[in-house]
Amino acid sequence: MYKTYLLIFSTFLISLSTFSQNYSKEKLYSWYDQQTGIENSILFRGVEYVETDRMINEKHKFFESQKFQNGSLTYDGQLFFKVPLKYNVYDDLILVNLQNDGANTFFQLFSGKVNQFQINEHKFRFLKADNNLNIKGFYEVINQECQLKIFKKHLKNRMEIRDRSVAYTEFSVADPHYIFQFKNDFFELANRRDLLAQFPNLKGEIKNYYSKYRKQYKDNPDIFMNNLADKMNSLISNSKNQI
Repeated sequence: MYKTYLLIFSTFLISLSTFSQNYSKEKLYSWYDQQTGIENSILFRGVEYVETDRMINEKHKFFESQKFQNGSLTYDGQLFFKVPLKYNVYDDLILVNLQNDGANTFFQLFSGKVNQFQINEHKFRFLKADNNLNIKGFYEVINQECQLKIFKKHLKNRMEIRDRSVAYTEFSVADPHYIFQFKNDFFELANRRDLLAQFPNLKGEIKNYYSKYRKQYKDNPDIFMNNLADKMNSLISNSKNQI
């Protein structure tokens, strides 16, 4: 199968030269998947997924929806568009729904090979911190534009429900964990003390920012964190310029 896949891929590279320069990367890769058949791709290098929890209502373990949604992902260095996928938040797994001999097959991708994925407007990266063993898995990108980057770990709690007629499982959204990256290291971002520990020279500015936007921090933490990254990058840049 893979020899055939490589042969088709070579043909694909040659065919790219015949396409207009105005074609987007998404259109080109989608055309490629149509030619090869996504069932011949490396997405089949995963483990068949079997659900072990019975969920009968909207309190499920997945990100946004129990249904598969068309998304994009980079798997083992290869980019795929319009792939039916969903993110199992509780177990921190990416699932894809692929056609195999006319039947739907649910695959659990190897997490370490999923470089990044996107569902709707939400972008995720697989992170593994050498300086903190607790930071590993899929994190939503909040802001990764400059030196200091902020990511969000989605979490869910699990509860088994038993009544007279049926037993099932419910999952509720838990408070997320935020982390930040500076240079090559990752750090927890539970509160302002985590920033102060890494940037003691910016103590006053950090305290003032948290105090000024206390309500936003409580009501819209994602927006707060996105703006915080912009603010910190500005402070870091100004601090360097003053040296």
